[in-house]
Amino acid sequence: MAAARDTLGPMMNAVDWTLVSLAATFLGLRLYCKFSRHRGLWWDDHILIFAWACLVVAVGFVTSSINLGFTSPAGPQSPEDALRLSIQGGVQNVFFGLATATSKTSFGVTLMRVTEGRLKKIVLFLTVTMNIAVFLYIIFTFLKCKPEVYSWIKGPGCWSTERYIHYAIFAGAYSAFVDFSFASIPWFLIMNLQMRRRERFGVAIAMSCGAIAGITAIMRCVYLPLLTVGTFSTQGTTLVIWYVAESAVTIIAASIPVLRALIKEISSSIDRYGRSTGDKTGLKSHPRSTPRCLHASNVITTIIGSRRDPQDPQGDADSDKSILDAGRAPGKLEPGRIVQTQEIRLSYHDRSDHDSEQGYEMDYMRKSSG
Repeated sequence: MAAARDTLGPMMNAVDWTLVSLAATFLGLRLYCKFSRHRGLWWDDHILIFAWACLVVAVGFVTSSINLGFTSPAGPQSPEDALRLSIQGGVQNVFFGLATATSKTSFGVTLMRVTEGRLKKIVLFLTVTMNIAVFLYIIFTFLKCKPEVYSWIKGPGCWSTERYIHYAIFAGAYSAFVDFSFASIPWFLIMNLQMRRRERFGVAIAMSCGAIAGITAIMRCVYLPLLTVGTFSTQGTTLVIWYVAESAVTIIAASIPVLRALIKEISSSIDRYGRSTGDKTGLKSHPRSTPRCLHASNVITTIIGSRRDPQDPQGDADSDKSILDAGRAPGKLEPGRIVQTQEIRLSYHDRSDHDSEQGYEMDYMRKSSG
């Protein structure tokens, strides 16, 4: 028994807190990108921070449940532990639901900033209905007949575990549908952007990472029937991990579009360092793609003297001569002699990726599609 506890408990803690740490890393980098560019936080940032906080609280209760015997085949060691374990199970459901709903809501709010018209209404509808489905799932947690310690309805009228699982599967499936829908919407937005094809695909892929969260939601639905088995304390470990993974992956996916600018900035810095190193060593550096290349072009205009056309004594030749050589007497200009040379130097840069993005928050997407 001790061996089983030592195996499942530490493994579950390691996986859960690793996922929370990864989500915190991506969220922290997202906030760094905002503050380093002197941009304030918007509603989607605050919602995402709240989602991560809910995830931390939920995983904290999971760790506490493990200490009470959640992963032990023998179960809780005392009736008091069993009571606390039941209460903490209900609290975990609440915070897992909040983390799931708010993390997806954050990305929905982001999409509403860059969409217009019918697409914006679709995003709003999906966001609102997903929140309704998840919050009903949270409420129905307290309508179950068991455990009675936090059931709002005692006796007839309470929900059976099977009925609760059926709705939980529906809510999880709809949550996955919303994830896949949010992942597909950016592909409709990029069609109207004035960007190179490679950049358009980069933006679309970065904003479509939420599809991975949809996969985790489906996996959670697959393991939900484990709630009916008598050994849920040991077999339900995988289900809890998928709960954590869904919220963590959604937070990561919502942060990736902002991090794209940071990645491009690091790539440009490495490229500039490579060019400067090549210049110091006397070697020419030819990177595959430089962010901004300087080009120069010279245009030389030469005017030479010519004889007046005898057939056109009042033509342009006499006029040019009076302008270009007004100080010289007529007839003194030798044919073929250069009388003026003008050199024009043109310098220009290649268009960089940053020029086409118009800001890492992709407000440009809204302007182009509007």
